[in-house]
Amino acid sequence: MSSSLESPHQEGVPDWDALYRARGTEVSTTRPIFTGDVFAGIALPGSTGKVKNRNVIVIQHPCSMRINGVDLAWQVLVAEVTNRKELSEEDWTTGNFNLMPLPALRPDTESQARHQAGNFDNLYMVSPDQLASRIASLSPLGVNLLLQRWVHFSSRVIVPSFDFHKQSVSYYEEADLVEEWCDEMDSGDQRADTEECVNWLRKDNGGRSYQEMLKDVQAHSVVRKAMRAELKARR
Repeated sequence: MSSSLESPHQEGVPDWDALYRARGTEVSTTRPIFTGDVFAGIALPGSTGKVKNRNVIVIQHPCSMRINGVDLAWQVLVAEVTNRKELSEEDWTTGNFNLMPLPALRPDTESQARHQAGNFDNLYMVSPDQLASRIASLSPLGVNLLLQRWVHFSSRVIVPSFDFHKQSVSYYEEADLVEEWCDEMDSGDQRADTEECVNWLRKDNGGRSYQEMLKDVQAHSVVRKAMRAELKARR
């Protein structure tokens, strides 16, 4: 076990872009809601009971937030996201344990809203319909660092980010495949397209499903190739 948390720094130089899969207009509407997604404008109460529009980050695992692989559970665990100054590498690794820093979350602004952070002290359970305005999705690195910090905050145990990657990479790849399937099918019914993709992934394929194959990183390209062939056949 490492004695300090990890950060997106390389030889002391921060790489904020490495934390994100998409921000702002890059965000896909067809991608399944995933751990590390940031949503804006959700009406939630604060410590005094005052309700206002708040930003949040999803911290629940992608498997536990869905009841059937398609539909979200009736409540999803999120943390409030607020403006926060840019943190140094030392601030990432040896302190601020209650935070998931989100530097350059809004890269097109120079205001205080440019750098933000998820705060594990301010947790909420929200309904799926409240998760409507997604403004960012994390990269695999971003998801792994989020899970590392959340587990450390909850247990004071530091789990290497690579261990989280080994556990979550198949779910991340599945989200990529569902997004691509929905983009290609584009039936006008995203839930139906998602369910169709999940059913295809779960179908028996000579003793194991494509979904099971995604647990083997070496098989990812095989599954993606098979899915694209399936999509071509359906068009």
